[in-house]
Amino acid sequence: MQLQFVAPGLARRWPDLDALSAADVDRHAPRFRGGINDWIVQTYLLLKDSLAECGLHATIGETFARNAINLAHRDSLNRLFVPYHRSYIVGVRADRPPLHLCRWQIVQNDLGSARPHTRYLPMWPQPGLIERDPARGTRIESIVYFGRAGAAPAWFYDARFHAALARLGVTFRVSEAQWFDYSNVDLVLAYRTEALTLLRHKPASKLANAWRAGTPALLADEPAYASLRRSPLDYLSIGSPADVLAAVRDLRASPARYQAMVANGLRRASEFSRDVNRARWLEFLAADVLPDATCWARERSALVDGWGAQLTALARQKLATKRFKRRVRVELRTQAAAMQSHG
Repeated sequence: MQLQFVAPGLARRWPDLDALSAADVDRHAPRFRGGINDWIVQTYLLLKDSLAECGLHATIGETFARNAINLAHRDSLNRLFVPYHRSYIVGVRADRPPLHLCRWQIVQNDLGSARPHTRYLPMWPQPGLIERDPARGTRIESIVYFGRAGAAPAWFYDARFHAALARLGVTFRVSEAQWFDYSNVDLVLAYRTEALTLLRHKPASKLANAWRAGTPALLADEPAYASLRRSPLDYLSIGSPADVLAAVRDLRASPARYQAMVANGLRRASEFSRDVNRARWLEFLAADVLPDATCWARERSALVDGWGAQLTALARQKLATKRFKRRVRVELRTQAAAMQSHG
C-alpha cells in the first residue's frame, strides 16, 4: 500500500530531497525547523527504508494521494476545496486546534492520547545534536534557551537578571538558530509565557534533547515536562529569575548532584532515541493504521456523498478552532492582567 507524506512547498524548500536519505538528516540539521519539515519531511527520510521492508511504498509530495494513506500536518488540513475524503489521512495535530479531517490524530505528548483514534508519538530527537563537552565537568558558566523567543518572558532580557548571573560568573543567551549545539552549554533554561491551553499540546522536546546532550535542565512545569518527570534528577523546576539564580547556587554547591542529573538524563534519553521512535511509528502503522485503512476503503466504496461528510467534518474542525483560539486569548488576557496587578 502507498503511504504519501504531504509537504506543501516541497519543490521550493527541498529541491534535493530525492538525493537524501536517513543518513543525511544530521548533516542538514538547520533545515529541520517548523512542523512540516520536522514531522513530515524528517519522518519520511527516517522511515522510508523501514517502511519498504514492511511492504509500504513511501512517497512524498505536495498533494494528497487518492486511495492511499496520507500523513499530513494540521497546517495542511484546513482547506475548503481540497478533496480530503478521497484519501485516508493520518493528521499530525502538533500544538494546533483539534483535527476532524482525519482517521487518526498524532499528538506530541501523552496528555490526550487516551482519546479514540489518537496516538502519542514523540518528536524525533534534535537532528545533528552536539553533546556538551565532557571536559567542562561540573562547571556552570553558560545557560542557554533553545527555541523561538516569541513567548519568552520579559525577564529573559532584564538587565538586572543578567547582572545577577554575571556576579556568579554566568552568562545567559537565547539561541534561535543553532538549536543543536550544546557543546559549551552548562544548563538549559526553558520558560515561556503562554496560554495553558496551548502548553497542554506542546512537546517535551527541550527536556528530551537536554537529556541526550548531557546538560541539566531548568524548566517551567509545563504539562509535557511534568508528565515525564520521575525524580528531581530529571529537571529542576523554575518559575522566576530568582529560581534560576538559586538553582545555579545549589548545583555549584553540589557537583555530585550535577553529575547525577547528567547521568540520569543520558539514561532517560534512551526512551526517545531514533531507533525507539522508529519502532513506535512502525508499530502504529502496522497495528492501527493499516487495518483501519482497509476498513476505510470498504466504507468509502459505499459512501454516497463524500463531499457531504467532508464538509461536516470541516465545519466541526472550524468550530473547534474558534473555541481553541478563544480559550487561548482569554488565558493570555488573564495572565497579562495578573502580571500587571503584581507589577
